[in-house]
Amino acid sequence: MKTAITALACLLALMFGMVAVAQDDAIDIDAAAAEATAGDVDRESERCINTSRIRNTHVVDDKTILFYMRGGDVYRNTLRFDCPGLKRENRFSYKVTASRLCGVDTIRVLESFGGNLTPGMSCGLTEFYPISEDEADFLRYGERNELQEEPEAVDLPDDEED
Repeated sequence: MKTAITALACLLALMFGMVAVAQDDAIDIDAAAAEATAGDVDRESERCINTSRIRNTHVVDDKTILFYMRGGDVYRNTLRFDCPGLKRENRFSYKVTASRLCGVDTIRVLESFGGNLTPGMSCGLTEFYPISEDEADFLRYGERNELQEEPEAVDLPDDEED
């Protein structure tokens, strides 16, 4: 009975564009969000980006999107929750007003069925954090490039007692 009530509450919350989370799960989600954005503490985020400046995007996983801008800037948006199908489909759409994509906006996964694209899961964006090209490469490829390589180990002479 408790499971049925919880399921009904979640369904109603989704219908109204909200996400209902049990108290115990809220702690786990907050911890995961804090971990994902731990490196952003010293970065100033952008609430919105101008869509006319977006050159291309790259989906890292079901929760992370990189926005490559004209002029060389790169922004990372880490969604609040996983967006099922986002990585698999690697494409999404959005609707904006005033040519600005903001952290309060949603994206919609575009799913391919029989050669046609159909709207799939709708997921909420968060703030946009500027990152370097090297950080973007690391997120995309998971390997260190030559600028990020660890310095070569140096053998130090043994300490000799006099």
